[in-house]
Amino acid sequence: MPLSYGLAGLVLLCVGGFLVARAADALARGEWGAPAMLGAVHAFTLGWLLTLIIGTLYQLGPVALQVSPRSATLWRWLLPFHVIGVLVVVGSVSVGRMDIAGSGWLLLAITTTASAIVLLGPFRAPEGTRARMRLVTAGFLALGATLLLAFFRLFWGLGGVQLDLTGLRLAHVAFGLVGFGTLIAWALGTHVLPMFLGTRAVPSVSSRAVPWLLIAACLLTLPTLRPGLEGVRAVAAIVAAAGQSLIVWYGFSWFRRRASVALDPALATVAMAFVALALATLLQMTMAIGVLTGAVPVSTGIWPRLVAVWGVLFLAGWLSLLIAGVLLRVFVFLSWMVRAGPGVRSAGAPPLRVSEFSRPTLAWTSVILFGLAILMLSVTIAAGSAFGARLSALLYSTAALVMLLHHALALFAPPRDVAPLPIPTALSTASS
Repeated sequence: MPLSYGLAGLVLLCVGGFLVARAADALARGEWGAPAMLGAVHAFTLGWLLTLIIGTLYQLGPVALQVSPRSATLWRWLLPFHVIGVLVVVGSVSVGRMDIAGSGWLLLAITTTASAIVLLGPFRAPEGTRARMRLVTAGFLALGATLLLAFFRLFWGLGGVQLDLTGLRLAHVAFGLVGFGTLIAWALGTHVLPMFLGTRAVPSVSSRAVPWLLIAACLLTLPTLRPGLEGVRAVAAIVAAAGQSLIVWYGFSWFRRRASVALDPALATVAMAFVALALATLLQMTMAIGVLTGAVPVSTGIWPRLVAVWGVLFLAGWLSLLIAGVLLRVFVFLSWMVRAGPGVRSAGAPPLRVSEFSRPTLAWTSVILFGLAILMLSVTIAAGSAFGARLSALLYSTAALVMLLHHALALFAPPRDVAPLPIPTALSTASS
């Protein structure tokens, strides 16, 4: 199941990249509410972020949370309906058909609720992982709020309910990217990333403050559904930035204490994700303080482009690259487990190593292209260059395609030839 969700998510990530290229003109003008741009955003959030988080929980649930998923029979049915729901939402939003998008949202609400029931178990988790499972559950509750806000957006102005459109969008983004994506990234990342880096996560008072700051920031956006509360929106952005800054600090400290100086493609991608979060947080804090002090009026022409740059750094940079980095490490290992792991190879067959299922050249190519694309997208959007934004989006799509090819080869192609291990090294590897 994690492999299936990984491949489906990668295909939808490629779709999102091409939709960004299609919306390059609007993006360069800061029109991040254009239909094509909204389609791209939802391809990233629903198609990549949500799909990969669910797939990751199928793998990390028993490992990091020590809770096995329920109802294995239901697993096989959730993914196809989830993908259909994503495609309906992305396709209809991309052409401005919000009436059709409602049916996709309903299907996604059903499949996401079923996935949460299958995967979550805050009362079944042992004492050692219960706090982390509660954070993951809180993240899914934030996702539920995101879906509810989407329904309000679809039926905005109906039934006598008048909400401020800007506040509604801010709350939707906050609950989706901060409350769901970043909170779950923190809950699982504090277990996975130190393990990948060969370092140790040291809990402290500040680390326990991270989820509370993220949740508080989301809740602060709810009053802004009524008009005339721009100051409260800025305060919510500052509170979220405080939690994000702590995540950046912990991430950089993990990398500083890592066991090996050299970075493989997976860890290099994760490092770029933390850099993107640092830049997004700095921009977010600057914009919020500018609103409170009046130094950066919302009515200025540069403001929509700054919002678009923030979205690129946070969504295409921080959340998307963080998941891509983890997937580069996990997908190859799972491919080896499925194809050549214990109990799979026939008796007498020579053992295969995990490294034989990876393609380092393809992996590094995707990493470099992702980094260049994020940098170029941020600069060209800020400069208002439609051609540069389109070229950068095509680079991002190419990076996603290269990563999809890398993972498809790991799962389906014959293992590549690598130099055999020396006997002592092979023995020590086998014993470990």
